[in-house]
Amino acid sequence: MRRSLLDLNGTFCFGALKLGAVDPVSFSDGVVTIRPLSVNDIDADLAAKDDEQIDWLWETGQRATWEAMAPREQRAHALRVLRYAQESFGPGPKWSFAVDTRDVNYVAYVDCDLANDHVPLGQANISFSAHPSFRGRGYVSRAVRLVLRFLDEHTRATEAHIIVDAQNGASLRVAHAVGASAVEEWVNEHGRTMIRHIVPLSSENSSPLAAADGDQ
Repeated sequence: MRRSLLDLNGTFCFGALKLGAVDPVSFSDGVVTIRPLSVNDIDADLAAKDDEQIDWLWETGQRATWEAMAPREQRAHALRVLRYAQESFGPGPKWSFAVDTRDVNYVAYVDCDLANDHVPLGQANISFSAHPSFRGRGYVSRAVRLVLRFLDEHTRATEAHIIVDAQNGASLRVAHAVGASAVEEWVNEHGRTMIRHIVPLSSENSSPLAAADGDQ
């Protein structure tokens, strides 16, 4: 069950600390830009759902549910997910981003979640997936660095957790590339060895990243 961070006024609370809604925002490092997901991303979203994404990013049982749907049902389901991500971006506690390059929209996905069951309440869990045609190009590592900046600027989280299956070499390389330290290893309920990586968050130590605007 997902943990709730809402008080009676609909504001997210971490003890005495509160976060208001986050306006739609994008960040760029000059090579990639992260921006809120949109229903306009539907075609790229559907094309990205291959075996590798399903194996590493989806929960157990979701593959069977997805494969049981007719193509029209899959599209409708994916649209609902995108619409929810788009409409819930401000309140959080989960923010989902499309990763764009200068030439192609939505080459990868990245999110940060302050109410994930696998991390301490109020800290951030980061998940990510490169789309099939754009793997191995470093786009996800760049996007994760931008998400770390987003967390610094818009949340009270002090840690970002990246939890990776020990067999997922590509995601382990991303964790290493963004400077995350492996701090814990365990076997989950499905018999998979998982490795927790942590990146400390501090706006004072963040490298400057340009917020994307119309000129970028």
